[in-house]
Amino acid sequence: MTSIKAALSAKQRWIYLFFGTTVTVILLSWALRDVSLIAVWNTLKVARPEWLFLGWIAYLASYWVRAWRWGTLLTATCDPGRFKTRLSAIFIGFGVSSVLPAYLGEFARATVLSRLDQVPLNAAIGSLFAERLLDVGIVFLFLLLPIWFGQLPHHSNFSQLPIGWIGSVIVMIWIAFLIGASYPNQITNLAEHISKIIGLGRFRTQITSAISGFLSGLTALKQPRRSFTALLETVLVWGLNGITYWSGLIAFGILAPGFPGALLTQSTTALAIAIPSTPGYVGPFEAGIRFSLSVYDIPVPVVIAYAVALRFIMYVTIPIIAGIVVGILSLSTPNLGALIIKSSGNKH
Repeated sequence: MTSIKAALSAKQRWIYLFFGTTVTVILLSWALRDVSLIAVWNTLKVARPEWLFLGWIAYLASYWVRAWRWGTLLTATCDPGRFKTRLSAIFIGFGVSSVLPAYLGEFARATVLSRLDQVPLNAAIGSLFAERLLDVGIVFLFLLLPIWFGQLPHHSNFSQLPIGWIGSVIVMIWIAFLIGASYPNQITNLAEHISKIIGLGRFRTQITSAISGFLSGLTALKQPRRSFTALLETVLVWGLNGITYWSGLIAFGILAPGFPGALLTQSTTALAIAIPSTPGYVGPFEAGIRFSLSVYDIPVPVVIAYAVALRFIMYVTIPIIAGIVVGILSLSTPNLGALIIKSSGNKH
């Protein structure tokens, strides 16, 4: 049984790797088509570093807010652990996502918090799903704002996007999660019943325990005051992230989009990187930026140089910070990396 499970897990990883690599090659080729690398390099050399630095500070500040929000969501069901542990776990998780498949980064930060501050692992993972639900809602809202207020050129590519369908899917996901948060016992009992029907009765304890813990992480969604606080924190997270995109635009002398255009670019890119790809979202990230800024008729080398600068801020500096954090934690938590790898292996 163990060997079959290991074989299936290895097969799934290879399928994910093949699909992610294919997506990366296709989207990166599209983003870099007809681009002179010399022109990109020359544009990078004249960028204003003070604005890029401001964007980096705003991006780091968003991690602090993410740590507060995580505590807001976890407090609904358990002790959320220490703020510094949550912040460290977030840096580690995002750092891992920059160099390994993204789901490992999410699981890594839940594991770090669970191991260091004894926060229930299933509750920590469930709270991450609640985070993603809030993130998707605000990202989509920020995507719609410049469209609703007519701040895009008439020839905008966004007129071709199925905004209604995207919004409908997001609403259905919200409803599904709210139902899960409101009726955890009923859903757990249903899962136990189904596991018996399909011949997984011997695993019903593990299944129901995992589902119960996961749904407990969504508890904050059915508490109006707590969910409203988390929603405001989510707005602040993506507002700070938007400042990063806006500061980057100014650094390259891209003034036409303004802050609304920065929010549009941020949201488009956030939706693009949800597509499975290679670690660090190579391809979807660059394609999302090029697609969104193409509506402003900005020279392509400038757009790609801008994407390169943001990639450095988000996906190069964060793994470095994560490595430093791991080094500090290892002074009091030996073999932390081994624990994360072992726990993620048990998950699969």
